[in-house]
Amino acid sequence: MIRIKIWRLKNLYLAEKSKEIMKTPKYLICNDIMATGDQPAEFILHNHHPRFLAKVEGLDFEELENRPDKPFTDILYVNGMGAMLVYRLTVTEYYERADEEDVLDELFPARDYYTRYLQDIEAEDGGKEGFPVKDFSPELPGLKILQSSINWTVVYNGVIAEFATEDEMDEFLENDLNIEPEFLDKGVINEFE
Repeated sequence: MIRIKIWRLKNLYLAEKSKEIMKTPKYLICNDIMATGDQPAEFILHNHHPRFLAKVEGLDFEELENRPDKPFTDILYVNGMGAMLVYRLTVTEYYERADEEDVLDELFPARDYYTRYLQDIEAEDGGKEGFPVKDFSPELPGLKILQSSINWTVVYNGVIAEFATEDEMDEFLENDLNIEPEFLDKGVINEFE
């Protein structure tokens, strides 16, 4: 069990005008200002049902293949300087009983919340805003397909696979990941140089 000594809640999405009624949002970015060394310092608190705490960790791209035992999701984010950053949200504590599927249904939108947070931080610092690497489709949350001039890369639930052709990639998605072909007909391909 992780014990957070001091929390400093950051919420960039509360109403800016004092006339509006302040309502606690579904997600809160939390920083443990006492964290040292390898301890995670950023967390996302989901304060609606099911309530849980997820740690945010920066990873190297190759580390995506390490799958934690708890529910998780990955964020691939291209910052304003063009560098791809990888973050993993992993549930560390549950505050209510819930099925893993219900938790994942809330963890996937937490990625978008954290991405907006990263964009706001870059904007506050006066830099160019970055953008998330987009999911292929809403029906397949977490599936990211990246295309460069030399290969295709699939990132999905801790799997990273590279292919020389689109046909090889499609075969892998259908046969190895058991994704139905009709789900692969339309979607977002993230193109990179």
